[in-house]
Amino acid sequence: MKLKALGISRRDSNVAAFMKPSDYSDKNYDCVELRSAKNNLPVLIMQSKKTSPLMWKVCFGFSQVYFRSFAEAVDFCNSRGMKIMKEQV
Repeated sequence: MKLKALGISRRDSNVAAFMKPSDYSDKNYDCVELRSAKNNLPVLIMQSKKTSPLMWKVCFGFSQVYFRSFAEAVDFCNSRGMKIMKEQV
C-alpha cells in the first residue's frame, strides 16, 4: 500500500476527500472500490491480479476477508453497513 495502513486511520479525518482507489493498488491487487464503515474508517474492495479461486478481498481495519466474486464482496459490505464512497475511475 502506498498510504498508511487502514487500521491506523483516524476516525474523525475525512480520508475520502483525498483518496482514490488506485492509491491502494499494489503489485498483487487492484483496488476497485472505496467504502466507509459505520465508524467512518475506510474499507477497500480489491481484485487479485493473479487467477485464484478467491480473487476478491475486502480490507477494513486490520482485517481481510476473501471472496469468489465481486458480488459476494459487495453483499458482505452492504450487510455490514459499509457504504460506497468512490469507485475506480
